Amino acid sequence: MPGFKDELLQLGKQLQLSFEAFDAVGIHAWPSVLHKIEASFVVKTSSNTHFNWWWESFKGPQFSLFFENGQAYECLDQLIDVQEQVWFVACESGRDPSKFWLFQGRIQAIQLILREHYAFEYYLVSKKYEWLLCETDHDVLVGLKSVIPKMEALQAANRTF
Repeated sequence: MPGFKDELLQLGKQLQLSFEAFDAVGIHAWPSVLHKIEASFVVKTSSNTHFNWWWESFKGPQFSLFFENGQAYECLDQLIDVQEQVWFVACESGRDPSKFWLFQGRIQAIQLILREHYAFEYYLVSKKYEWLLCETDHDVLVGLKSVIPKMEALQAANRTF
């Protein structure tokens, strides 16, 4: 039985996504990237805290949008430049909520992945660590830092989600 990471990579192949559009981050690079994401956006309560439920411990101001239909991924290309390469952190919340997988890609490819296999928690992060977006398992899209004004504008333009 393939693991979660392999499922997402296989789905990317089925969707004919290029490696530039969607790919896993190598085993040697991902620990430092996840550490930098955590240092930039998450309050660590102890040195033993593992990588789970980041959204419960975000640093600084945040903005949230609730999506009754559970499809926040549909609006991501309105918040993220389609040409920007981003970090995509996928959490195996159904199997092991402490297990995070790190990918990189462009938002439209990531939206295709999420449309086909959306029942998991994920985080999107600027490669410059300027913003973070997260869709929780409670159908809430949470944004931090420079993405907040875009989320506020999206909310003003779309009264219902």
